[in-house]
Order: sequence, then structure tokens, then C-alpha cells
Amino acid sequence: MTAPFTPSATADLPLTRGTLPWKRAGMLMAITFSGLQMLNEIGAMMAIPLYQSMSLELGLTPAQVSWALLSTLLMGAASIPLLSKAGDLFGHRKVMIICILGILAGYVISAVASTFAVLVIGRALTGIMAGQALVVGIMNDRLSNFDRKKAIGIIAGGQAIGVTFGFGLGGLMVVLGATWRTTFWIGAVLTVLSLVGMLLWGSDSDAVLRNRGRQQRLDVTGVVLLGFALTAICIGISQSSAWGLFSAATLTWVIAGVAGLVLALIAESRSKQPLVDISLLLSTRLLPAYLVFISLGIAGIMLFNFVMGLAMTPPQLAGYGFGLNPLTAGFLFIPMTVAGIVVSVFIPRLLHQVPPRAPLAAGAFLLMLSFIWLYFMHTQLWAVIVGILFYGVAYTTVLTIAISIIAAEAPEGKGAGTASIYVGIALSASSIGTAIYAAIISLNTTPAAPLPPAGNYSLGFLTAAIVCVIAIAAAFSLSKSVRLTEVASH
Repeated sequence: MTAPFTPSATADLPLTRGTLPWKRAGMLMAITFSGLQMLNEIGAMMAIPLYQSMSLELGLTPAQVSWALLSTLLMGAASIPLLSKAGDLFGHRKVMIICILGILAGYVISAVASTFAVLVIGRALTGIMAGQALVVGIMNDRLSNFDRKKAIGIIAGGQAIGVTFGFGLGGLMVVLGATWRTTFWIGAVLTVLSLVGMLLWGSDSDAVLRNRGRQQRLDVTGVVLLGFALTAICIGISQSSAWGLFSAATLTWVIAGVAGLVLALIAESRSKQPLVDISLLLSTRLLPAYLVFISLGIAGIMLFNFVMGLAMTPPQLAGYGFGLNPLTAGFLFIPMTVAGIVVSVFIPRLLHQVPPRAPLAAGAFLLMLSFIWLYFMHTQLWAVIVGILFYGVAYTTVLTIAISIIAAEAPEGKGAGTASIYVGIALSASSIGTAIYAAIISLNTTPAAPLPPAGNYSLGFLTAAIVCVIAIAAAFSLSKSVRLTEVASH
């Protein structure tokens, strides 16, 4: 994928350059990266059912609880562009290990927190999510085009597994009466396992070799602006349910974020070492793949919230719902896990034979249809399980294809930076989805009647279906010339 270096130029560097054989090393590295993603999802999801007990023990107000949740998201949005760019310049594995150590520190601090301030610091550190982008930089240098698609499929499968296990483990903690501190300690243990896996089987990219002899200057203006812009948008949208959708505070943060994005694009277009070429970023070869993550972020977080709320609502009180405990409710996402595993095997092979445009459009249509199905059928438990299965197939299909396009189109030496944009978009979209969920679920409720009407869930699933139109439009706007059947030339 890149021009070879002479032996004399690399003799003093402990790196193995070249493509890894899939069966001996590449597959093990892909499984390691998949495990990292799975453990990240488990660590994030399992804490959600326990925030109520955490609030009671620490005496937190609802606003403080929301900021404990938001701090993780904000750290991700702020840190991803800078850390990913650093990986492209100084070595992805090195930065990856730093990220894992930061997450480990975050879990430990969260577990021992006795005040709101300490808790926020700990939860913020667990939001260092640059590893999702850094693995793209490593895979671009270490895996062939075909093997990279297989690795991305495996990683997507790991993410689907992590969601189910995370909800299930969090629900189990509730059933067993475990404290939220126990959950964070479990997160710390899982992070240690991630670190061990990375140290043993995680390869490195050619970043150090590629930049040898060059001035390694981290042009931070554009990436810092991008991080602050994404953070501002996340703050404005996430807090809109508390501040008011069109309040001065909400509009100020959102407008400031949009303005920051424009300034970041201007700064990057003038930088000698941009995060990614702006003309490529806005082209029909790459932009559609990024737009897909708007649908995935918004619709995905809405699915999790509405399904979990519907599952745990006692029918004798609300007249609807299934009355499941958190553990059983988490098991509803097992079909998503199964679908993710199966689809992650077939999609990489399909992409090696056909252009990605058609399967991406098919996956986006199925994504929309899964929410339409839930709109009509969510009053029956078996139908909800079927809808989650449809969603799992669509989600893994669209996710695998979009990341494969981003990895293939990334310019040489900018794999992590290019991928960091989709992670930032996904975080911002999840923030939007959370705000939409909060607005819909609170419709027609009062302090005297806090349970949402059944129609709120119908409206929620219909709204998610409409959001999926973005993914469909993105698929059809993808350039027909994009191919993943040949080794990408960066």
C-alpha cells in the first residue's frame, strides 16, 4: 500500500513493515480490535441501569446526573480529532495504549468517587474513544484490502455483542443488588483485559516509519476547533430538553458549534498537514459514508431508549409495556448480536464482489423498515424481538460498509484522522437522538401522571424511521466509481 523503505532507514526501529498474513496474525489482531470495541460497549452500557442508585447515594440532582452522562460524550467529541491526528503522526499503537490507560483511570476514579466533581472527571476519562479511529490507521497499513473488510466486519460484530452483554450485565447487577461502584470496577477489569490484548496482539501502523526524517508538527488549530465545535453541539442538543429547544442557551451552543465547524474546515483547508483533505471530505466518494453515521447515531440511541423503556414499563400501571426487569430487558437485544455476527461474515465477501452503493442502499432501506415494523407492531413482545433482529442486520450492514469506504478512501498516513470524523459525527448524532428521545417521551406527561402515553412510543419509532431517510439518501449519493474490490491506492 505504500512505497517500501530501505533497510538502512528502518534498522533501528522495532517495527515490522508490510501486510500481515491473515491466518497467522491479521485475524488475531482483528479479533483483538473487536474485543476492544466489545469491551468498550459493555463498559458504557452496563452502567446505564445503575445511574438511579448512583444518584441516590451521592445525592445528585437530575441535572447533575445528566452531566455525569454527558461528560463521557463530551470528552469523546473533544479528544478524538486531536488523538487521532497524533496517532497518524507519532504512531497509532502508542496513542492507543495511552487512550486505554486513560479509560482505566476513568473507571477507577468513577468507582471511588464521593463527590459530583470527582465522578464527572472519572466519567469524562472513560469517554476517550479515539481507539475506534486509531485501529483504522493500523489496519490500513497492516491488512490487505480484502482482509481489512473482514476485520471491519469482525469489529462490527464485536460492537453488536457488546451492546447486548452491556445491557445484560448492567441488568444483572441490578437484580443481584450490586452497587454502581461494583459496575465501574468491572469496567476497570475489562479495560485491563483490553490493555493486555493490545500489548500482546495489537500491531502498529507505519506512522513512525512514514514520518521518519520529516518535521512531525501537530497542527492543532483545525483539530482543536473541530473538537470544541462537536462539544458545543453536543452540549446544546443534549441539554435542549432541560433548557428548551429554542431557548437562548440551546441556540447559542448549537450556533457556536456550527460556526466552529465552519472555522475548523477553513483552518484545515489552509493547513499544510490537515486532518483530511477537505475536497475529499466533501466529495461523493467520502461524504455519504459520514452521513450514514447521522442516521446510525440518532436512530440507534432512540431504539435503545424506547425499547428499554417499553420493556420495563409495568402494564398494570400504564396499560402497555411488558414489565420486564433490567436483566430480561437487556436480553431483548440478543437478536441484534446474532444478526451482527452472521452479517459480519457475509458483508466483507459481498463487498469484494460488488460495488458498495447497492448493498449500502439495501441496508439503509432495511434500517428504515425495522422502525416502521416497530411503529406498527411494538405492542407485542415477539414483534419487538423481530424488529430488533431486522435492525441488527441493517445496522451491521450499513456500519461495515460505511467504515470500509472511509478506510479505503483515507489518504496515506491519515487513516485515523479520516476515521475520527465519523466517530465525532456518531457522538454528536447520539446526542441529538438522546434529545429527541427526551422530548418525545415527555410529551403529555405531568408530575401527577409521569408515565408517558402509549402514543409517545409510536411517535418515537416513526421519528426514527424518518431519520433513516438520511442513510438512504447518503447511499444513493455515493459515487458509482467507489469500489472496494481492489487494493485502494492512497
